[in-house]
Amino acid sequence: WMIVNSNGTALTQKTEPKLCLIMPKIFEKDRYMELQFPYMASVQISLDIKDGDVQRGASVCQSKVCGDRVEGIDCGDEVAEWLCDALATSGLRLLRQRTDDIRKAKVITSDSNSHTISLCNQDQFLLINKVSVKWLMDKVPDWNDLPEMDDDDKLDGVIDRFRGNLIVEAPELLDELKWNSIQ
Repeated sequence: WMIVNSNGTALTQKTEPKLCLIMPKIFEKDRYMELQFPYMASVQISLDIKDGDVQRGASVCQSKVCGDRVEGIDCGDEVAEWLCDALATSGLRLLRQRTDDIRKAKVITSDSNSHTISLCNQDQFLLINKVSVKWLMDKVPDWNDLPEMDDDDKLDGVIDRFRGNLIVEAPELLDELKWNSIQ
């Protein structure tokens, strides 16, 4: 999945921090994804969109991810309007990765193979620093109004919104921006 602007450029949390307020929930049994955003009604997107559906009305859109041209299936006007309202930005579209997408990572593994990747903007991994998220929570007014729960539960809930693969607790705020590697 990828949200793009009217130019086909992918939105990232670096350029659109409110993206982290969108909460996706997958209902695999019922075959849909639901998107939630504070103070808005949710929107549902079918998980059963197939590449063949393009001929029945869904359109294919092109975008660039890290310099690579990628194609995705446009998920329709309803979710596009919902995203525009949620993020207060016109011209947004939700794209779903095509099942026949074979985009490869630019990094070659030690066995000289490059693995396929999704519509992520750099790699399949996202490292989250708890100390940085706690700092960010203090800066975002909507997170100050989270339901009554203790601070650790609030922090865990916000960290979950970033959907990180690696969660660390660095000694310093934004320490991770200076790292070249982790061991």
